[in-house]
Amino acid sequence: MNAWKRHFLRELRRILTDKRIAATMLVGPFLYGFLFGGVYSAGRIRHVPIVIVDQDHSALSRDLAGALTVILDGSNILIGNMTSRTIAGTISAYRVGARARRLMASGVSRAQAMPAALPIQPVIRPLYNPASHYGFFILVGLVCVALQQVTRMGTAIALNLEAEAGNRGTLPGVGGTPGAILMAKAAATAVIVLPLAFIAIRLPFDLFGGPFRGSWAAAYALLTVFMVMQILIGYGIAGLCRSGIVSLHLLLYASVPLFTLTGFTWPAYAMPSWLQAVSWVIPLTHFVEIMRRMALTNVGFGTLWPHVAVLLAWVPAAALWAYWAVKKWLKRVGV
Repeated sequence: MNAWKRHFLRELRRILTDKRIAATMLVGPFLYGFLFGGVYSAGRIRHVPIVIVDQDHSALSRDLAGALTVILDGSNILIGNMTSRTIAGTISAYRVGARARRLMASGVSRAQAMPAALPIQPVIRPLYNPASHYGFFILVGLVCVALQQVTRMGTAIALNLEAEAGNRGTLPGVGGTPGAILMAKAAATAVIVLPLAFIAIRLPFDLFGGPFRGSWAAAYALLTVFMVMQILIGYGIAGLCRSGIVSLHLLLYASVPLFTLTGFTWPAYAMPSWLQAVSWVIPLTHFVEIMRRMALTNVGFGTLWPHVAVLLAWVPAAALWAYWAVKKWLKRVGV
């Protein structure tokens, strides 16, 4: 049995038998998928309690546009925006009705009164997410972040745990070059992680009814590129840290800034120019944008190719980073 195969089988056993690694890689994707899907399953905020204050106490109070003062709790922007739009629409409808009734009282027919009360009738057709379902917009990004996080954490912690005294076992006797060891470990991790990632990325759509208008085959192909890259980056992070705890701290510290800079919850073009540049080089930015567009708009490759190109460019960069990390790691374990 050659060194590559020995390292491959050894890494498979470690991932499946080490509770710390298994809890991160095997449980994490499904835990996040169920959690995020459940939180955003309603899609829209409903049953918001409101209080109507009639400040006129007369027949004029029927004209809500002049009789109501609306005070919103702006501490929660989602509730505030939704409530303000709903109340504005309700008041506008009452205003039109009041005008139409006054016109009809003066002898104008109903057919003439309604267009006169609302001379401009806008036709608004929201594309791709007509119900403004918040879950359809945010869920895909959160699942991508979760897959990135658990993969990086699992690989970085696994490599550093093996370097600690008492966890090396038969490693010095397995042999192999740094490149062969890296490929064996990455392949073993991918064999376990990729099927789970395929299920986890689809779970929120199938279980909670989110639309996916693109090709799942294309999505799986791009997810494979993204996940292999994350495995390699995880090994690269392990090369920067001398223990699994330090790796975990670094990843947790970076997770929120990385997600914020993807431009998913706040558009990148609204950021300062230097942050836009940082956002562009983050691979998660492009994978989230690819998945969002595939899920909601089903755009073609002609639109997605700049994002795909960045992901593909990251793969050799991540491989070189991981190779350097494994060489450094082998010195620490005395191989």
